[in-house]
Amino acid sequence: MTKYDPRLRDASGAFAGDDWTSMGEIGQTFDGRVLTRRRYEQVESAYLIAVELFAQASGINELVVRTPGLHGTSSGRLLTGYGPEVSNLSAEEFYDGRPVSLAAGLELVRAMLREDGVWCRLEAEGRFSLAVGWDYYLYVSSHRPCSQAVDQVRGLGLFVDEGFTSPYDLDLEDPVPHRSADAGFWAEVELLARRTDGEVPLLEMWAYNAWCWHLVAPGDGTARVRAALRPRAMVTAFIGAPVAVNDGSMVEISAHARRLLAEDFSVAGVMCLIEDKGTGRLRHDYLLDDDNLSSWLETAREADRCAVYPADADDQPGALVAVLPDEDGIVRARWA
Repeated sequence: MTKYDPRLRDASGAFAGDDWTSMGEIGQTFDGRVLTRRRYEQVESAYLIAVELFAQASGINELVVRTPGLHGTSSGRLLTGYGPEVSNLSAEEFYDGRPVSLAAGLELVRAMLREDGVWCRLEAEGRFSLAVGWDYYLYVSSHRPCSQAVDQVRGLGLFVDEGFTSPYDLDLEDPVPHRSADAGFWAEVELLARRTDGEVPLLEMWAYNAWCWHLVAPGDGTARVRAALRPRAMVTAFIGAPVAVNDGSMVEISAHARRLLAEDFSVAGVMCLIEDKGTGRLRHDYLLDDDNLSSWLETAREADRCAVYPADADDQPGALVAVLPDEDGIVRARWA
């Protein structure tokens, strides 16, 4: 579903007209007409009405978040300035499998259309799914024909291609196999803690670009950490506990981080851990270059402990990676 007139497509199917593709282009001129905020909001509202029409025609009043991703924040309120349906939704609660009302789903669609720091698929398994794509494209699928909704959406001035397959359809993707974070996995994490005689740093990723650290201490077991994890998260147990900050350790940390940044790994960057002095709060940072590292090192020098690890666990021998299964033991999260 789009706002683009199909009569203006070229032989390859690409839109050849002069039209805007994002909220960020308000104030610019397209086809001789300035895109005003009012005009933008009229089109945005039409998209949201269209989603609601398709959902209602499909018998849907609740959706589930799938493959969530964040940009710009991984803590605190997620959508400030949006409707009351999402006013209490925090970044920490934006995880795969989270149920949301249709009203909240519409606010998430609004944020995605605005490219406002959040993205996800929304679905009702086997019955309905939607995804916001690049350039203001919206993909909707339903287990029902929704013929009346199609006519109503066209009446809003939007265009519906009923024969199009969404490139975001999860059924079209070959899932990357991941180990289940089952009892066997957690037994290995506990064994790793005993063998290394130090805390095991456990990195939780609950949405793309959203991470936090946990520490598993020898003899403490994993129950406390497991209770704090979000559903369907990917967890990585790295090798090497954070070290106490002093002049000597910071020289070693700096050198190790620069070596990691210089390596030609499949995933660039360095995962960094800081344990704040006094509070014990664990902070995660993802660094991509030396400039980021220099700034991070200044912060780390004021910490109690710190450490750096490869961005991809495959680049650290002995690291353990798994994904939290659902209560029935099935891993449903799709992590690349």
